[in-house]
Amino acid sequence: MTEPPFLAVVVDDEPPAREELCYLLRQSPRVGEVLEAEDASRAMDLLAQRRADVLFLDIQMPGLDGLQVAQLVAEMPEPPPVVFVTAFEQHAVEAFHLAAFDYLLKPVRADRLNLTLERLALAARVARGKGAEAGEAPPLDDRLAVTHRGHIVLLPVADIRVAEVSGERVALITAEGRYMARLRIQELEERLARQGFMRVHRHYLVNIRHVTAVESFVNNTYLLRLAGVSELAVPVSRRHGPQLRSALGL
Repeated sequence: MTEPPFLAVVVDDEPPAREELCYLLRQSPRVGEVLEAEDASRAMDLLAQRRADVLFLDIQMPGLDGLQVAQLVAEMPEPPPVVFVTAFEQHAVEAFHLAAFDYLLKPVRADRLNLTLERLALAARVARGKGAEAGEAPPLDDRLAVTHRGHIVLLPVADIRVAEVSGERVALITAEGRYMARLRIQELEERLARQGFMRVHRHYLVNIRHVTAVESFVNNTYLLRLAGVSELAVPVSRRHGPQLRSALGL
């Protein structure tokens, strides 16, 4: 592994839960240093002193809760990715509305944590532009160049509800319309790894922040409803169902 190891900050007011997560993180070769905080004040002090690569954040804490801390972190010039760690499933959708990178349920499983770390590593590689060095297209920031009615448009990534394979291109669907991008769905998945997008089907990549409902469908599959495009039902394959359930705390 050639990537530099992560500096992780763990925030939890319960010592046993905090210590267990720190222990699991220190077992991973992707993590070089783990800092601990028992409340929001200490967490913000650490983030001011050190540049963290990831922030693991409990939600229910005395004083400022984790959701409020995440809002403060989002205002930083270079905020670290936020991974919420909590025993309360009902906060999942709100967490993704705050642009959470991931959402882990207590007790945290080592295999699930390692999946998060792998996704963080992939996102970090894309952000550093390694894809561009290898001759691939440069990584996205907050906008994506697309075509619409014969014109090139810079589409805000946050507005995208779902990306759908359309022949050799990808259709990006927003509340305002449908835009075409000359990208493969696999490439788009890598580029949007840190921005709340998840592959739910071989033909679909969904912005989890815009999911408003999950409906059961046939053979242990699901249909997703998205804000602003209520007429669209996005299928979730059996293969991708477990990852979606874990991400949403279902």
